Amino acid sequence: MIGKKQQEQIRLLEKKLRIAFKDKKLLLQAVTHPSARTKGKPDYERLEFLGDAVLDVVTAEMLLNEYPLSDEGTLSKLRAALVNAKSLAEIARTLSITELIIMSKSEEASGARNRDSLLADVFEAIVGAVYLDQGFNKAKKWLEKLFSAPVKTVVPQDPKTELQEFLQAQGIPVPEYRLKYKSGPDHSPEFVYSVIIEDKEEGTGRGKSKKEAQQKAAFKALQKLNKEKKI
Repeated sequence: MIGKKQQEQIRLLEKKLRIAFKDKKLLLQAVTHPSARTKGKPDYERLEFLGDAVLDVVTAEMLLNEYPLSDEGTLSKLRAALVNAKSLAEIARTLSITELIIMSKSEEASGARNRDSLLADVFEAIVGAVYLDQGFNKAKKWLEKLFSAPVKTVVPQDPKTELQEFLQAQGIPVPEYRLKYKSGPDHSPEFVYSVIIEDKEEGTGRGKSKKEAQQKAAFKALQKLNKEKKI
């Protein structure tokens, strides 16, 4: 039987996730750390295993649809940038899941509640719980809403290096990155860079820092080269 405190925990989680669970115990399990596991209260690890698989399938399909010209290698890099401990932890924080995780006092004292790895595990467990309780189609729609913006802006870990290595292998001079313009206030600037290859602009990128804008420009150039079958 679920106690009053746990019922309130579940109510808050359902509100944050915008999902009404049929099996409330599944949701409670998804936020129970192994340190708080008891005989009648399992932890999130099995649900995490399942959620990881569901997340892989859904994000892989989203990337296939968003980047129809990208090859398997590029798609793998995009997924690694889209789905990792840091990115999943950010989603968990956005959903305000952090304070609702159930753990032992010793784990709490160690600072575990705010660790990216733990938050990512809990998010994957929640994905697993949503899948079991609501079915694949509803879980997929829920994830598509959460990842609709990130999937459009995700960039592989280091496209600048990848682009430079490709050009060097072809005997082409290293690319040049040119600032097209800078906008916004000093405390929150936005940069737009273009990447020039053999005196021709091959991609542009926008970002909150020079590095981010240049990486996005390099990624656009890689996509263009891939489209032209030069990679």
